[in-house]
Amino acid sequence: AGGGRFQDALAAFTKADLFDTPDTSRWTWLLGAGWANLLLGRNEEALDLLNRSIAITAGSGRSYLLLATAYRRLGRPQEAREALAQAMRLRPGSTARNVALPTRNVSNIFLAASHSVLETLVEIGLPTGLPR
Repeated sequence: AGGGRFQDALAAFTKADLFDTPDTSRWTWLLGAGWANLLLGRNEEALDLLNRSIAITAGSGRSYLLLATAYRRLGRPQEAREALAQAMRLRPGSTARNVALPTRNVSNIFLAASHSVLETLVEIGLPTGLPR
């Protein structure tokens, strides 16, 4: 229910990863496949793909944010906090408000799934960015 578009995205990223493309480009497909798996609730699969992406390009804070979410959802709180801490080192000043992807022309299903990721990150310790 509602995972069809996420499934389509995952299929596209998986297919792209099969091409003989240099790693410098491939890491983004692994990140996208990890993100799609996370949105589908497939946290273990997301973890593997996100770690493969980070192994190629360790400088993306977004990768660590998604990794933190996967760890938290898998009941691995210490690793979740460590991944969030690395994301914050790479993207100081990150908050739930400024790391969210644009929402223009997106479905309610995507909004709900993305909001769930942000809620998980706030649970781990990501500042909300809202006035107190």
